[in-house]
Amino acid sequence: MNTVMTPRRARRATALVGGTFAAVFALAACSAGNDTPDGAVENFLDNGVEDVFNAVSEGDFDGAADAADEYFCAEDVAGIKGMSAMFEGMSAEEIEEAMAAGGEDLALPEDWSYEIGEVTEEGDTATVEVTMTEDGEDTEETFDLVKEAEAWKICGFMS
Repeated sequence: MNTVMTPRRARRATALVGGTFAAVFALAACSAGNDTPDGAVENFLDNGVEDVFNAVSEGDFDGAADAADEYFCAEDVAGIKGMSAMFEGMSAEEIEEAMAAGGEDLALPEDWSYEIGEVTEEGDTATVEVTMTEDGEDTEETFDLVKEAEAWKICGFMS
């Protein structure tokens, strides 16, 4: 049987292949980072920190909670949503004043880097030591993580 590839069939095949490739790529990108404690921290620092902090600095706590959902435990995401409730009913000026009061804590540094250090894993909890470097100064941070739904999530970050 000789099958002719019509333009319509070619478009469908191209869409199917392209769609399948996009789905596989997205799944690999989303799930690859949270399978180890250090991978989860690295995934957040490389991919999520900017989205979460930009949303918070703009007073968009719902957006911050959505962005944080991939990286933070359910308890921390609920904390971000709780911040949103605190701002309900406030005017744009009041929100801006409150955000300005946060000062530099709500700004992402221009020049920063990090290095993953010691990882301690015990069952469904872990800690990851990270050296953060900003403007040539190092600070040591400890990220606490829990395993939720087979993925490592940063927990206690919002407390």
